[in-house]
Amino acid sequence: MVRIIVSIKQVPDADDLRVDPVTNTLVREGVPAVVNPPDLHAIEEAVRLKEKYSGKVTVITMGPPQGEQALRDALAMGADDAYLITDRAMAGADTWATSYTLFKAIQKLGGADLYLFGRRAVDGETEQVGPQTAKWLGIPVIGYVKEVKELDERHVVAVKSTEMEEVTMESPIPAVLTIMDTANKPREPDINSLIRAKTAKIVKFSKDDIGAEPNKIGLAGSPTKVIKVHPPPKTRNPEIRKVSEPGAIDWLAEKIRESLKEDSSSTAQYVKPQPKVKVQGEIWVYVDHVSGAPNLASFEIMAEARRIADLMSTKLGAVIVGDNVDSLVELSFKHGADKVYHAVTKGYNYYDNDVFTMALSKVIQKYKPEAVMFPGTRNSRELASTTAITVNTGLIADCTSFEVDDKGVLNSTRPDFGGKEMSTIICPNSRPVMVTVRPGVFRPIRLEGKGEVIREEIEDLFTRFKVLDRKALEKKNVLAEAEVVVGVGRGIRDPSNIKMIEELASKLGGVVGVTKPLADSGWYPKERQVGQTGTTIRPKLYIAVGISGAVQHLVGISGAKKVIAINNDPEAQIFGNADYGLIGDLFEVVPELIRRL
Repeated sequence: MVRIIVSIKQVPDADDLRVDPVTNTLVREGVPAVVNPPDLHAIEEAVRLKEKYSGKVTVITMGPPQGEQALRDALAMGADDAYLITDRAMAGADTWATSYTLFKAIQKLGGADLYLFGRRAVDGETEQVGPQTAKWLGIPVIGYVKEVKELDERHVVAVKSTEMEEVTMESPIPAVLTIMDTANKPREPDINSLIRAKTAKIVKFSKDDIGAEPNKIGLAGSPTKVIKVHPPPKTRNPEIRKVSEPGAIDWLAEKIRESLKEDSSSTAQYVKPQPKVKVQGEIWVYVDHVSGAPNLASFEIMAEARRIADLMSTKLGAVIVGDNVDSLVELSFKHGADKVYHAVTKGYNYYDNDVFTMALSKVIQKYKPEAVMFPGTRNSRELASTTAITVNTGLIADCTSFEVDDKGVLNSTRPDFGGKEMSTIICPNSRPVMVTVRPGVFRPIRLEGKGEVIREEIEDLFTRFKVLDRKALEKKNVLAEAEVVVGVGRGIRDPSNIKMIEELASKLGGVVGVTKPLADSGWYPKERQVGQTGTTIRPKLYIAVGISGAVQHLVGISGAKKVIAINNDPEAQIFGNADYGLIGDLFEVVPELIRRL
């Protein structure tokens, strides 16, 4: 009989969050709390495994007393029992302190065969708690699971899906799995299940019940600290016209032509800033790769890391883990690195969490960098999470901007709650500062540099994983690579009308992207969703048609060189985040644009 523990989180319903215009802070009073939506897939997968293999599903959550409702929702879906870890001392925990608390609660419960987590938390997009809990427990983790293929008393076989490949892996149990949203469709509980869940007993644990050390929980035990919360900044100065104005559509067509003529270079010119401080350690960037083929997001963030290193009067190091990676060494120098640290893992060239965590941790502990920046790719997020626990430091997730203060502290800013607010976070006492950086935000630089290569051969390597199959994903992310994207939202009214948008995109040599509601409704493929929870894009031109401008969508288009908006609502938020806008009916404007272009 298999025993499964599912860890869930209760989050404010992001659709009901709003910003107070006076204080510029989120209004949370009266906002309903819901089960973190990705966790529903973890619950569903656990219940399916129980039904297939026979067993028991326990669901746990850490949070305030009202977290009880999330547990009852899980019980209604088929979980057998539920535990609430609640204590005022646990408030304000970051992922390091949260995963430690879950680890202590799991010990109290006597452990399990499988531990399931949702892929991410929608309030902070961290993707860290599952892998970090695995590290506390000392067990393997398979992240980004799209399918659990087999389970017996000794092993689990699962398919892991990343941006570049799918890997079928066997792991001994106990193990942690983080479940993808595409793995299943969460069930709707029937009335009898809802009634049973409403009256079920929820067991509560305090910090003392689980034996948690006070200096490792809550705000006090968290290595990272939020120092500022603010609304997203305005980054554009919009020029808006009405379709009723003479020549308005001709004006818009000309703005489209001008935008298409702008420099399309994928690299940025680098201007070295004046240093602000001098720090001892270096700034490192982890170079993500698949058997030596780089994930280009690594070189995007190397550009920003170059700036941070210069502000701190220190060197920029690229850190590469693997065996045959000579080409990555040269590419790292060309993208701004002063040094390359190669952690040599003989016989292991593909990412393996056991091997790569050991290798990266050893070079960090030996050379003591000031900060390590990771591209926000799936393997890198997982590696950053487990490495942060190994080297005992904080990890700040999904960052989109950075600054250095006068004391030399790295200030990392990320969007929270679907981009409705921005949080600036520091890691005041632990080193290195570790951050994951969202792909598509920065543009790489090209420098004809050379530098020192430091090779460290990592010994005593071992892995608990057995790779049964590896399949490269042939399809490219057309949204991320497109120079022109025409986005469409609910203003299109009916999926059949998207043909008109496809015609406009084709006329411009571009592709169609859609907002989250359209993707969720099945009006267009999910891989064409633009936004924080879809694809972050950086085209030469983005045209938003019938899109109101939800903040999570705005976050996803912030890297576009030019944004043009067409909407009949003059108050639509998209206009405040565009370079040019036309107020008018898209069914009038778009056909005329097609004719003029």
